[in-house]
Amino acid sequence: MGTTSNKLLGYIELTKPRLLFLLFFTALVEGIALHLKQPSLSTLLILLLSVLLTVAGTNTLTCYLDRDIDGVMKRTRQRPLPRGTVGEKEALYFGTALLLSGLGITFLLNPYVTFWGVIGSAMVLGYNWKLKRATPWNVLIASPGGAAPVLGAYSAMTGEFLSLEPLLLALLIIFWTPVHIWSLAIFYSNDYRRAGVPMLPVVDNSQRVHKLIILFAVLYLFDALLLFLMSEAALVALIIFGLLSYPLIRLCFRAYRNFSPALQLSLFKLSNAHLACVFLAYLLFSSL
Repeated sequence: MGTTSNKLLGYIELTKPRLLFLLFFTALVEGIALHLKQPSLSTLLILLLSVLLTVAGTNTLTCYLDRDIDGVMKRTRQRPLPRGTVGEKEALYFGTALLLSGLGITFLLNPYVTFWGVIGSAMVLGYNWKLKRATPWNVLIASPGGAAPVLGAYSAMTGEFLSLEPLLLALLIIFWTPVHIWSLAIFYSNDYRRAGVPMLPVVDNSQRVHKLIILFAVLYLFDALLLFLMSEAALVALIIFGLLSYPLIRLCFRAYRNFSPALQLSLFKLSNAHLACVFLAYLLFSSL
């Protein structure tokens, strides 16, 4: 019984639940925001199922592709494949089944949703298969892949390919990604170096990389400001924007002045919560 439970937990861990939840959450917020304007519960539910399966499948396949370096890095050596909880072929079949199921469900919606699902999965898998090991700019090149769920949500609920509002939401994720990943990579730079992964903080001076983190944090917040100003309650939006911006900017500059891996890890954790709060604020403004 214990072995079965461990295996089941291993399959769940392969989907990277925290990342899965965050990407699912972005699609959920956009889906609900548009559902409030043009109600279609069945479309929303089909969309969410497709995002859940597609992202879970993609995440599982990234674990399969990273199985060699995951076994070397201290941060990841307890994942199911290095630990042997789930076999390599099992992970490959499981991830492929989830991904194809998720993409198959998009055919119940419209071709735009399928397009975003395929593009997003391809970019993420391309990152783990080649980019991650080939160039220090891997994160920047692949970052649009993380925006696919929110773009798919827009296309599912409206039947349209793209417009300004979902573009701003996508840019939020694109600008947020370097802040999120590079801060973690600085903290685990020795781990990445040991595994031979040329993350930017590994091949360049960490403080120079942190300047880029500040740049992308500013771009991320400016994009959020533009998004908030599209609300009819612009004054309230500005107040909330100020309250949200201060902790992130303060920690970014504090981590630069008093450079330490611990502050980089704090920035990584804050960036997760911050993106969720920005999306919640967007949902609030959309309902007004």
